[in-house]
Amino acid sequence: MRWRGALSLRTKGVYFIMVTLAFAQMAYYVVHDTPLGGGTDGIYLYVKPALGTLIDLDGALTLYFFTLGALVAVFAFLAVLLRSRFGRALAGIRVNEQRMRATGFSTYPYKLAAFTISGGIAGLAGFLFAVKDGFVNPEMMSWHLSGAVLIMIILGGIGHLRGALIGAFAFALLQEFFKSEAIFGAFAKHWHLGLGLTIIASVALLPRGLVGLPGQWRERLVGRNRVPSANREVLGEA
Repeated sequence: MRWRGALSLRTKGVYFIMVTLAFAQMAYYVVHDTPLGGGTDGIYLYVKPALGTLIDLDGALTLYFFTLGALVAVFAFLAVLLRSRFGRALAGIRVNEQRMRATGFSTYPYKLAAFTISGGIAGLAGFLFAVKDGFVNPEMMSWHLSGAVLIMIILGGIGHLRGALIGAFAFALLQEFFKSEAIFGAFAKHWHLGLGLTIIASVALLPRGLVGLPGQWRERLVGRNRVPSANREVLGEA
């Protein structure tokens, strides 16, 4: 992960996106076309991880609480990290990297560390995903999953830690909603269409994502309250 980040971070903007996607596709075809990762069939987990008798992830309830604990731990870790000197430096780099360099910060190590941390968190998520389903296949390394993660962030709100969490829950709920045959009947097999239209509408109507929805409502209410007061002032002067 570190060497991939070292190469990817030498690019910027759309080139950074293309390079990371290229690495992902390389890894996909290495696993897909070689016996390294089981080929197209993937790898099956016949034994679930266990820590003695304390934690046995073979049980559904144990796996649920273990996943919930991992979510809380990662969220708390990132929240503390964002409030640290390292997090403040990353925020400054995101806003204006040139200015951070001018103030004496070497931005490359910070970006490489952030890239490595994100890769570690993604690895933890992949581990939990594999334990839940009992197998892994090359499709997990395709660009579709990366696109789904990007949609979650956009749906929840870019630039907010809680926005990523809200977006992930909203994306999963929307998937289950449009897949429900009890609600949509035979149309449920076209759930991608309903999900795509909903996301397009969300991006158009909620430019700041779901996390910015309360603020958007508050601005509209304040705007409506200001109009009558302004009219009253005009009438009073008349």
